[in-house]
Amino acid sequence: MLNKRNINKIHYIILEENMPFKVKISDGNEILVDEGNTILEAALDQGIDFPHGCRSGNCGACKSKKISGDIEMSPYSEFALDEDEEKQNLILACRSVPWSDCEIKILTDEEDDENNNLEIKNLECKVVNLKKVTNDIYVMNLSIDNKEVFKFKAGQYAELYIGKCKEKHFSMASSPNAGELEFHIKTLDGGEVSAYVKNNLKIGEAIKIKGPYGNAHLREKHKGPIIAVAGGTGLAPILSIIKYSQEIGSKQPINIYYGSQSENELYSIEQFEEMSKINENLKFYPVVIEKPKNKILRRGFVTDAVIEDIKDFDGYKAYLAGPPKMVEVAEEILITKGIRKVDIHSDAFYTPYDEIKEQK
Repeated sequence: MLNKRNINKIHYIILEENMPFKVKISDGNEILVDEGNTILEAALDQGIDFPHGCRSGNCGACKSKKISGDIEMSPYSEFALDEDEEKQNLILACRSVPWSDCEIKILTDEEDDENNNLEIKNLECKVVNLKKVTNDIYVMNLSIDNKEVFKFKAGQYAELYIGKCKEKHFSMASSPNAGELEFHIKTLDGGEVSAYVKNNLKIGEAIKIKGPYGNAHLREKHKGPIIAVAGGTGLAPILSIIKYSQEIGSKQPINIYYGSQSENELYSIEQFEEMSKINENLKFYPVVIEKPKNKILRRGFVTDAVIEDIKDFDGYKAYLAGPPKMVEVAEEILITKGIRKVDIHSDAFYTPYDEIKEQK
């Protein structure tokens, strides 16, 4: 049965076969989108630095507002775009296929508007340190060639081109003020990049990076309490946020909850404990699911620990990083506890093995 949208599609295909659609972007750019292609795909192909992350409808980094035109979205995760946002004409550029000329607005928050002059750079770097910190996690430090300045916000990430592997996103664990860049890399079964890091990467090797990207950066104007929930190498962007917060003299309470399956998977514990000693407002809580040998460690799910400790979430901002499912569950719980969605910041990184939840 043909509905109005299908009739429109047939109309466009018949009358404008192979004709690209014009899409105006709020930053003044205009792109041409071939039939069947997404807005994000076309923007990146035409050299537009469009905010993006997973490119598969899971992270929400490319969220935009449709001003006019006919746009259809392929399946995406409710974590990236909920029903209320869709009713407000919000779209995900990575899932949006135009069927007419359109106009869209790239979304930024108020603080982003003041800092959106951060330049997306392509940088040449060298590996200066590579350390195995758990059975499957490596800490990698890079120096930037020619001492070029790389400006980013605490909590953001970059695209890394390692060896001949396809580019992959990793969060900076270093402060924006640090002279070197630090990344945490987890080795995964079948992971091309992680296998290269584990078996082939050498000190002094050249690595290209592009960035910065990401919306889950520290909001410096916020002076209220902070809660950070991390799992696995999701600790990296949280570490960047904490380092920078201490450097600028932030005084607000910061509660960090770091979850893992077992205590053998925990890392950087000593670093956070030392920072907690320096800043009495910083509290660090490692939580493991399996029974730990160290009796100081808490046992259970990291989200349960959050609910157990904090009874009043008024005024909090939350930063979430780690496995997508953990991030989704944490966001749902925090919203039910009264934190506004606009005060929850996360960039979920999906691997090819992560299932895309289809909606509707």
